[in-house]
Amino acid sequence: MNIALLSNPSSDNAQTAIALLLDSVKQQAGTKLNIGYIASEPDPQRQYYSQTQAMYQAHNAELNVYLELESDFCESSLKSLLSCDVIHLSGGDTFRFLKALKQQKLLPVLRQYSVDGGAIIGVSAGAMIITPSIASAPLCGDNNDCQLDDLTALNIVDFMFVPHATDKQLKDAQQPHQTKHQHTICFCPETQPYFRYRVNSKLLASQYGKSRKDESRSLINTFNPVTLELKSARESIHQR
Repeated sequence: MNIALLSNPSSDNAQTAIALLLDSVKQQAGTKLNIGYIASEPDPQRQYYSQTQAMYQAHNAELNVYLELESDFCESSLKSLLSCDVIHLSGGDTFRFLKALKQQKLLPVLRQYSVDGGAIIGVSAGAMIITPSIASAPLCGDNNDCQLDDLTALNIVDFMFVPHATDKQLKDAQQPHQTKHQHTICFCPETQPYFRYRVNSKLLASQYGKSRKDESRSLINTFNPVTLELKSARESIHQR
């Protein structure tokens, strides 16, 4: 499993996470990496896409596939996207993003892409899409304006994610109190990422920020940068 969940991709720590993930993928691909981009909502002027292109160019990787999920959805672009080494899930309106992915029936497609070894980088809303549910999205200010009922997402990782976490949220995450969520919630500050990457057939994880576990386990975790050896993505996904 090669994944990165980012709050602010411009931060130094996020750029380090991206570089490590791309280096890991490059070891397997052996060539210059091709990256595909899924827009959370239409970007007619390609403003955010162009900014992301420049970011990956600085890492000697080529962002050359753009996929829109709404009126300009294109099957040929989807096919090109799935042949890329890395898929970038953009930031934006988390509820609108998930609704569009569900309408295009792309959640199982992207999940299989990850199981088969494809790398995924999610930014803000895109990072929350990687998790079991986007029920944490209101904690970073998102509103369910599209009246989405089913908030289940990709479920590639086993925790929920809150990007752009405030100092108050980080402080509250350390307090033992009840929560309605069944998953650990990882509160990610603006400058910190969460990422996992494979090196020499071992899956390593680095976690930043602070998380709150549901009260059924009565466990409060403070995540500092750590390195863990984990099971393969295929094993962990099939066990859930």
